[in-house]
Amino acid sequence: MKLLSIFSILLLGLGLNTHAAQKSIDAIVAIVEADVITKQEIEARKDIIRTDFARNNRKLPDSDTLHRQVLEVMISDSILLQEAKRRGLKITEGQLNQAMQKIARDNNKNLSEFRQLLVASDIDYQKYRESIRKDLIVNALQRQYAQRRATVSDEEVDDFINRNDDGSIQYEYKLAHILITLPDAATPEQISNAKQKSTEILDNLKAGGTFEELANEFASGSNALSGGDLGWRKKAEIPSVFTETVLPMKPGDYAGPLRSASGYHIVYLSDRRDAEQVLTTQVRSRHILLRPDEIITEEEAKTRLLEFRQRILSGEDFARLARLHSVDYTSGAEGGDIGWMEQGETVKEYDDISRQIEQGKISEPFRSKFGWHILEVTGRRTVDETTESKREKIYSQLLQQKQHEVFNIWQQKLRDEAYVVLPDA
Repeated sequence: MKLLSIFSILLLGLGLNTHAAQKSIDAIVAIVEADVITKQEIEARKDIIRTDFARNNRKLPDSDTLHRQVLEVMISDSILLQEAKRRGLKITEGQLNQAMQKIARDNNKNLSEFRQLLVASDIDYQKYRESIRKDLIVNALQRQYAQRRATVSDEEVDDFINRNDDGSIQYEYKLAHILITLPDAATPEQISNAKQKSTEILDNLKAGGTFEELANEFASGSNALSGGDLGWRKKAEIPSVFTETVLPMKPGDYAGPLRSASGYHIVYLSDRRDAEQVLTTQVRSRHILLRPDEIITEEEAKTRLLEFRQRILSGEDFARLARLHSVDYTSGAEGGDIGWMEQGETVKEYDDISRQIEQGKISEPFRSKFGWHILEVTGRRTVDETTESKREKIYSQLLQQKQHEVFNIWQQKLRDEAYVVLPDA
């Protein structure tokens, strides 16, 4: 999480808690199941959004629209956090500390320096920590729900690959959308009103309105105040309801209304680019491993490997010695060969030596957590992962998109069924 996302992170968690009794002295804006949202909380959230928009030179919606959008996001967050609590989902202090350390590292700082940075930005550190905790809880809820209900079969991957041999799979698409939500079992009148609103938004776009400002005003869901931004998506990550519409579009085009289980969408393609090519160096090596124990000491293991190294240099077969002596029995059966490995796939000591030594040379004995090794690099190659692991990547992208879709539908269902009272309304 980079520094520029600090305010966005706070939007998820700041101000939510389930201790309703502690909030009784503040004006209640909404009752959400067993939680309440107060005027002080929603004003604090709006202040953060105003600061965020100003930092990024974005135009705020009018005050009524801002209030409505922020309140809806806070209601949705409260519902999800209460659902997570019912399911017993918790984030430990250790998990939270790891997340905080990662955020600090992403900002090229240690945790103490990052805390000072937050304070200098007038951000309460403890509230920030709690916002991250709630973010992690919601992410855990999303994973738990989506992983059980979204699967991708081999047939679906095959079908996607077969249907996309036109080269479009090599592009990435920067998308935004405006969603006009519909409840479960929507009435004909609700459907008609949502479609009419979608048509009015399209008319505004045709008249010269900007997509971001219209999204901030009319869109539903958690990305409403981000201009409807969906970010960069590979083809398999595009929401299924958009796919056929987006592919022939040019940057700057918009289309809709498109109907899905969630409601009516208007989709906007802001940019398109070639998918990033990923080139990876792989090393193939073989080794002999000896593990010190009650029979063989550290020094004896190292000495024996020095002897094996000299015998190999004198012409003895590496593979034969590996089969006879290596205690890595899996690779030993293959003459010590561990196959093609990318950086980071083996322990650091082995990885470092295999990338430093010349091909065909035998290393000096070295120690890892597994024991003492000697190794020989038998091959090096550069692999285009964009093609090499295409199937695995497509599977992952399809699964991720399907998980987003099932979670978003469930989240809307929870919202429709939740007990929500707006006293001012």
